[in-house]
Amino acid sequence: MLTASRRLRRLRPLAALAAVLTVTALTGCSSGFDATSTKDYAPSDGIVAGEGDIRVLNALVVAAEGADEGVVSMTVVNRGEFADRITGIESDAGAVTLGGDTSLPPGAAVSFGTEEATATITGLSKDPGQAVQLTVRFAKAEPLTFRTVIVLGTDDYASLTPPASPTPTLSPTETPSETPSSTETTE
Repeated sequence: MLTASRRLRRLRPLAALAAVLTVTALTGCSSGFDATSTKDYAPSDGIVAGEGDIRVLNALVVAAEGADEGVVSMTVVNRGEFADRITGIESDAGAVTLGGDTSLPPGAAVSFGTEEATATITGLSKDPGQAVQLTVRFAKAEPLTFRTVIVLGTDDYASLTPPASPTPTLSPTETPSETPSSTETTE
């Protein structure tokens, strides 16, 4: 007859094997060829794109609700040995105007949406929450085309959007027909 201690000694190797198999099965769910740790990703609201020595980090467009203008916010990094320069940015959501210093010395970066450099999309045809395509053109490197998102210019992004133009308001006693027009003459 087996005693309780002898039965436990016999079951221990089986319990240990079951524990090892369970841990292996559970940890295997996040490994493999498409594991997040093997790919570049942006731990932020924007996206990461790159080709060769040029990288775009945390790219997104910031706009107020219903605005016809948006600000591109991103950092472009030159990891190469030769200087380059951003010559233009194109968007499927409007015309982009560049401002500031867009030169990319070797091993340096330029940040858009700061005093250093600006990129403004005018005639913005999309709203916050929608995707937008951007193409960054360089003097030497191949252009980078990527899709990112338009985010609402609030909270962390409030300082990046220009203030909305004030809409005319009527005083409580005025009605639209009582508002004087510029063509009226008073006697």
